[in-house]
Amino acid sequence: MSRFLRKIDMKAGLPPGSLVFTGQRRLDNSVLRMVTYDAEVITDEAVSGIRDLKVPVQDGTSVWLNIDGVHDSALMHDLGELFGLSPMLLEVVQDPGQRPGLTEYQDCVFINMKVFYEDAEDGTIEADQVCAVLGDNFLITFQERTGDVFEAVRVRLSRQNAKIRQKGVDYLLYAILDCLFENYLSLIEKIGDRIEDMEEDVIDNPESELLEEIHFYRQEIAYMRKSVRPARDIVSRLNRMESDLFAESTFPYLKELAVISEQVVDSVEIYKEMLGDLYSTYNMAISTRLNETMKFLTVFATIFIPLTFLAGIYGMNFDFIPELRFRYGYFALLGLMFVIACAMLIYFKKKKWI
Repeated sequence: MSRFLRKIDMKAGLPPGSLVFTGQRRLDNSVLRMVTYDAEVITDEAVSGIRDLKVPVQDGTSVWLNIDGVHDSALMHDLGELFGLSPMLLEVVQDPGQRPGLTEYQDCVFINMKVFYEDAEDGTIEADQVCAVLGDNFLITFQERTGDVFEAVRVRLSRQNAKIRQKGVDYLLYAILDCLFENYLSLIEKIGDRIEDMEEDVIDNPESELLEEIHFYRQEIAYMRKSVRPARDIVSRLNRMESDLFAESTFPYLKELAVISEQVVDSVEIYKEMLGDLYSTYNMAISTRLNETMKFLTVFATIFIPLTFLAGIYGMNFDFIPELRFRYGYFALLGLMFVIACAMLIYFKKKKWI
């Protein structure tokens, strides 16, 4: 299955807003987890279903609902009715192949991005879609599988007097986006270490396996680049957004996030260029090795041309070749060949051909 283009066959002919899951099912059942908190109290509990969900409406109370597993269209429909979410929004949630983006609705802001995983077997990069819906006092996040990418946020929420507990859900959204960009940076750093290790090997030992490795990482960087560039645009739009859902105190953190997003994109672009340079250097190293081989063969063949000429003359089957009767002719011919070979080597050395 192509990683760079999404399949749309399952939705062909359906009207906009149709809830059809088009991705690869990661979990057997969706898992719901709701965290409600304010500066003093926090509750963290599993929720069996949307119909059992009770959203508190007290002033100053923030709600974070996380849903692992987005394949259940009935659950998405019930969720949309409970929170008044647009079917177009939920359609994107169930279509993991969507390009990362930000959509501003009348009463909420919707963001869909990617989180990266490295396959333990072959080292390829997998990308799952992560979505977030920011409302007046609630934040809903969607993940394709159960993971620990947001665990750092949960740990911060569990601490009494933590800054995140004293802020609203807009700051919580910032913290979650920060986790995603940290996920990008950690994986890019890991791949970058391998790319930098290849630089010395390209010069010292340009084997065919190294070319395969360069090609592999060019594909992986291109795959990551496809997601991190629009992610940077999302943060840029957040910083320019005029919405009552964001407090003025949150924008300095969003500006800091913009710096991190630029760092992520710059890192990807740098390693993309490095891989291109490594590919060119590999080809140059192979060409240099081939040239050295051809130089040796050319020198070897050139030295043997006059020697072969002499051997050819005295290998002819004529009866009257005066030197054939000379007692020391064989040794004289070998000496002449040796002198010619040495003279040619000295000449090549003076010309700096070898």
